[in-house]
Amino acid sequence: MPARSEASFTDAFIKSLKPAATRYDVYDKNLAGFGLRVSKSGTKSWVALSRNMERKTRVTLGRYPQMPLAAARQRAMNALLEMADGEFKRSTNLQLFEHALDDWYEKDQRQNKSFIQVKNAMELHVRPSLKDFKLSNIEKRDIIRIIDRIAIKAPTQANRVLAFTRRFFNWCVARDLLAVSPANGIAKAKTETSRDRVLSKNELTAVYNATFQMPYPFGPLFRILVFTGQRLNEVAGATWPEIDLDARKWELPRDRSKNKASHIVHLSDPVLDELNALAGPAQHALVFTTTSTTPVSGFSKAKARLDQFSGVSNWRLHDLRRTFATIATEELEFEPVVVDRILNHVNGSVKGIAAVYQKGQYLEKRKTVLDVWAKYVQSPTGLIALPKSNHKFP
Repeated sequence: MPARSEASFTDAFIKSLKPAATRYDVYDKNLAGFGLRVSKSGTKSWVALSRNMERKTRVTLGRYPQMPLAAARQRAMNALLEMADGEFKRSTNLQLFEHALDDWYEKDQRQNKSFIQVKNAMELHVRPSLKDFKLSNIEKRDIIRIIDRIAIKAPTQANRVLAFTRRFFNWCVARDLLAVSPANGIAKAKTETSRDRVLSKNELTAVYNATFQMPYPFGPLFRILVFTGQRLNEVAGATWPEIDLDARKWELPRDRSKNKASHIVHLSDPVLDELNALAGPAQHALVFTTTSTTPVSGFSKAKARLDQFSGVSNWRLHDLRRTFATIATEELEFEPVVVDRILNHVNGSVKGIAAVYQKGQYLEKRKTVLDVWAKYVQSPTGLIALPKSNHKFP
């Protein structure tokens, strides 16, 4: 790719641009001076370039995809008009929160060991709420609103985000972009016990997306944990003889089940895709292994990487089960008894003859729950079409 080229900008074209060995610019044929800069790391930044009396002025307008094409084109038109009239001030760019945030990443944070964790947390929790604000218009109550929302389910994560936010606004003060930090004087949230932890939809999405940055065995293993709601040691110790891809089921034998009873897990579409991708002329029976003879281990380090990639903290892998159970019953409104059976609880809510009934009659209902849950996890918003039949299972 040449250092500078021209093309007709469309969403498909912008998405198709890949990083090169050196940074390069592409300008829109339909609006002179409106361009996109692609860095070696793949970051895409909208720019406006004005030439006046042999003098060039280039300003950064925002990042793609946070700023979509239509909004970037409109902002470029405004900036180019201002520059043509000699009224545009370069400092205007950093007066917007999201532009100052991007500048902070590049100039102050990128070299830090915690950069990925800081950026992911800010992108997940802070940018969506403040992206349209001017720095000078952000008030303490705006920050408190963000922290309080996180603290409802994750107080420790809220305190981390508050610390990162303070760090950002202190940098803005040091750069004379602000006179006073709006994050000053905000009290920390009270911490929680981990056994009460339920991930929010945004956190669940962040964790799920982060697994794709992790290769085998942990990436696929963590995704299957998310989709099935099963216990870590049961998924980690899964063997191919337990799995029937054609029948779309995984039958956990009683000697590996915590309640010492065999357990059938339906394989939803994404789980089936994961297992099909791993299946082949395997030389060993274990699905997840690095030695071919023992189940995978090293979860503490893998979980730490997952936290770093996702920006989500203060949670355990076991909390994925609680998150599934809570959302499936409270938000998706499935019957607790069906969800309980999927989780294969030691002290389930159904016993005796009803427990026998569960094994057969509830199996179809469990399939429906896991299929709907898979769609929920993969949906960016969690807004999905539920089955036409009454999913509450009267």
